[in-house]
Amino acid sequence: MADEAELDRIANELQIQQAKGEAIRQQMQQMEATALEISSAVDAMQNIRKAKGDTLVPVGAGVFLSCPKPDSERVVINIGANVMVQKKPEEAVRMLEDRKKQVTDAIISAQQDLGEVIRAIDTLTQRASYIAASEEKNVRPSKE
Repeated sequence: MADEAELDRIANELQIQQAKGEAIRQQMQQMEATALEISSAVDAMQNIRKAKGDTLVPVGAGVFLSCPKPDSERVVINIGANVMVQKKPEEAVRMLEDRKKQVTDAIISAQQDLGEVIRAIDTLTQRASYIAASEEKNVRPSKE
């Protein structure tokens, strides 16, 4: 009976750890998408001076606007809380690279958290296997 209660406790804890692991995995995917978006923006900022004529500007969902040659001396960047400021492209690139580093650091931290969750799941699984194996040994064949 105590073993059954222990197995139930382990099963509940396994479900919690699996949900936690899934949440971390989803966060990591979002952070990786953010890092990719930042990299694309950095590439655009670094190439802004190469534009010779009209430029296509993405507005989303595969739609682009044709605009005259962009101003290669200033860009507008969101600095948080929907506050926009005008910066030189080089400054914007530095800001974006700082953001990307923060995102990359967060991904590394999430990977470590996911590793801990995986280790917890492994420990719980081993404990459950040990209890199940013990119960098998304690079962005596019936005398018929």
